[in-house]
Amino acid sequence: MSQSAINPVVVLEGSPLGTPTSRTFATVEDAESYVLERVRAQVNPSLKQRAETAIADRIVSEDGLKAVAEVLTSKLDFLRALTKAYAPKITISVRAVEEREDD
Repeated sequence: MSQSAINPVVVLEGSPLGTPTSRTFATVEDAESYVLERVRAQVNPSLKQRAETAIADRIVSEDGLKAVAEVLTSKLDFLRALTKAYAPKITISVRAVEEREDD
């Protein structure tokens, strides 16, 4: 069994009413399109072009010095950096589920 199947990805999103919503996905790949859609919906209009460039290039540079690239780190790290930079109301977590050995 793959590691991503053992540990589902949870996407938490704050709302204006203070009640967060959550969605669970089996893998990071399954969560990716949802996260990108939500980032595009929440990004500040003044940062929209910059966010689209980050999504297209698969690299986020939050401060101009430190960059997180999907190809150098992982898809999960890239999505986390993307939400931190452009949609801070979204948090991505991996829920740890322990494997049970068959007795």
